[in-house]
Amino acid sequence: MKVHGAVLSTACQRVFACLYEKELDFELVPVDMRTGGHKKQPFISLNPFGQVPAFEDGDLKLFESRAINLYIAHAYADKGNQLIYSDGKKMAILSTWMEVEAHQFDPVASSLCRELVFKPMFGMTTDAAVVDEKEAKLGQVLDVYEARLAQSKYLGGDDFTLADLHHLPNIQLLMGTQVKKLFDSHPHVNAWCTDILARPAWLKIALTTSSLYVVSVVIQEFVSFMKRTSTSHNSLTKLSRSETAKMKVHGAVFSTASQRVFACLYEKQLDFELVPVDMSTGGHKKEPFISLNPFGQLPAFEDGDLTLFESRAITSYVAHAYAHKGNQLMYSDAKKMAIESMWIQVEGNQFDPVASSLCWELVFKTKFGMTAAAAVVEEKTAKLGLVLDIYEARLAQSKYLGGHDFTLADLHHLPCIQLLMGTQVKNLFHSRPHVSTWCANILARPAWLKVVAMQANN
Repeated sequence: MKVHGAVLSTACQRVFACLYEKELDFELVPVDMRTGGHKKQPFISLNPFGQVPAFEDGDLKLFESRAINLYIAHAYADKGNQLIYSDGKKMAILSTWMEVEAHQFDPVASSLCRELVFKPMFGMTTDAAVVDEKEAKLGQVLDVYEARLAQSKYLGGDDFTLADLHHLPNIQLLMGTQVKKLFDSHPHVNAWCTDILARPAWLKIALTTSSLYVVSVVIQEFVSFMKRTSTSHNSLTKLSRSETAKMKVHGAVFSTASQRVFACLYEKQLDFELVPVDMSTGGHKKEPFISLNPFGQLPAFEDGDLTLFESRAITSYVAHAYAHKGNQLMYSDAKKMAIESMWIQVEGNQFDPVASSLCWELVFKTKFGMTAAAAVVEEKTAKLGLVLDIYEARLAQSKYLGGHDFTLADLHHLPCIQLLMGTQVKNLFHSRPHVSTWCANILARPAWLKVVAMQANN
């Protein structure tokens, strides 16, 4: 296997840690980011977003560190330490905390690393206001972690998994800064950090990068990433409780995250009950909802005794646990699944941040009588254009992002695309013929039209 990247890249370090945990040999192909090696050939042909790492395993090429790790954990399940669960419900919970790391922890932790570690390293001035803001947000995240780790030794369950591993690079860096006090002040979080930072696989990486910081101290998501045995398949189908019992989605019709879940459930032809959460009165920030999702964000989901949050983790669970129902939204072939997983990560990390920001500025602000920030719209429009350039190249090769079939990699885009098609940004989609065709295709799916109808009726 080959990892194209840099030793000091936190995203690369996630992949190194996973490979070391799995006791797999790999070759590091250095990418000199100082000279822009990640933005030009030959690297850009491996990752069109120009971000390290890229990964090769034979003829399989992947990018997005979390997608790479999911592939490694599944494809090499018989090697090294187990980093995922085969039990469906356990994997669904693990998937939830992987999403939490990516969307709750990483944005604030990475920002703090930039301000407190990398800016001083390159002679730049730390922005104190940003540090104050992000410290406060990280403290709130760690409050939720403290409650979780009071119940479970690790975030995903009683075993060390990818949900924990993905935190390691940022935690390692932050332990050498003033932010260390936030971790130390949460006793269960502190014990967890001490535990995972001392893992032999991680120490191999920490020692390599010791010149930067003190060494004292992958969908979403996927239960049966590859076909293994009929027993494991049966364990998935047995997850389905009585077919007559309804699942519950605690959310709101106009919430884009809730809409992802609705679309998935309609694709799978599953009955569900919508339990409305009134965001206008802060219902998402108080009981009973806050007991379902401690981050106070829609949606939350119940299927019997299983409670989940994070929309992409919910859709991953539904697609796997009800694989025998409705339309297939995930591949069972390991390599196809790895590619789908990669594009699921692209949606979550590249498309959604800019698309959601544009939805806020151009749709929701208008709805609430607020004025869009022209500078933000201009900046995010330019970034979305760059993302769609890459989508155009991908969709020139494949009907859908994840392959030749409609999957979660496409479905997750639907809510934001639907909103943006009613704004000036629609020209970005229409000016790219393959993207335009793809949008028209997925927006016309019967399952999505049911979601649109839900909005029209409310």
